[in-house]
Amino acid sequence: FQAQGVNATTLQAIAARADVSRGTILHHFGDTGGVLDAVAERILVTLELPDERIFGGATDDESRLRAYVTAIVEFFRRSTGWWAVFVSEMERPELKEREAEYYAQMARLQAIALGSLAGDRDVNVVVGSLIHPGTIGGFQWVMEQAGFAPAKSVDAIADVVVAYVERARRASATH
Repeated sequence: FQAQGVNATTLQAIAARADVSRGTILHHFGDTGGVLDAVAERILVTLELPDERIFGGATDDESRLRAYVTAIVEFFRRSTGWWAVFVSEMERPELKEREAEYYAQMARLQAIALGSLAGDRDVNVVVGSLIHPGTIGGFQWVMEQAGFAPAKSVDAIADVVVAYVERARRASATH
């Protein structure tokens, strides 16, 4: 799928690449959709989709938020090559379910990171926008072109998110 794209990949091509018969593929996966589902699952496992463990050791609002931003930025960095493969294929039923699971997991993590502001729509929109792959990719590219080490660019992104959320927390406390 990564070499040829999802639509251009046939069962015959998969079988040839795996050095097995097309029947073997059909027996184990049923059809291309079954292979695609298995590949998506494997990708999520090998890319280490962040989960609640990212908050281990985080003892306050800021450390939870920084742990979240760092985990998400690092996940996007690990998964960049796969986004290009699947972005145009997300309407496929095999991927829609995976995408829904992914967004549900990200929403759970963001709610934990935001704590008392988890129900604030505006805060969720802004934080989600700041840590979106398109935004992060642009931020990282510019900072790294300027000589920032990857870890320093992650810290800078976390600084922006923390500053925004802290400002929202203060505003929420005065209302």
